[in-house]
Amino acid sequence: MLLRTVAALACLETLVQGLLAGLLLNGDVGSIDAHGFNAYVFEILVFLQVVAAVLLWRRNRWLRWPLLAATGILAAAFVQTFLGLESSLAAHAALGVALCGMETALVLRAFALRAQKPATATGRPSSNFVCK
Repeated sequence: MLLRTVAALACLETLVQGLLAGLLLNGDVGSIDAHGFNAYVFEILVFLQVVAAVLLWRRNRWLRWPLLAATGILAAAFVQTFLGLESSLAAHAALGVALCGMETALVLRAFALRAQKPATATGRPSSNFVCK
């Protein structure tokens, strides 16, 4: 499933961002360029995550939580970039940890989605995915 793949990559990016931030705080000033570049890679992945959530929602109109979660993470990523560019380090670091947690939660929920058998004539819901 596309959402699983993109969310897992975005989650890994948050870990890479944390590593680069740790290097920066440890005195490696050269890692700031990599941290800044990786922030944009993360935003692209989160945007693709929103696209994947929209595609999933179009197939299953009742399944809205991935779209809401991905959109919230995208908004938080934009705020995170703004805080970093404004050198608001305390808020930037705190939101970075929160983003890592949000991405982890999204990945866990996305992997909990399972395909459901097609609906029968008994009137069962015709959704393709359920969350167990």
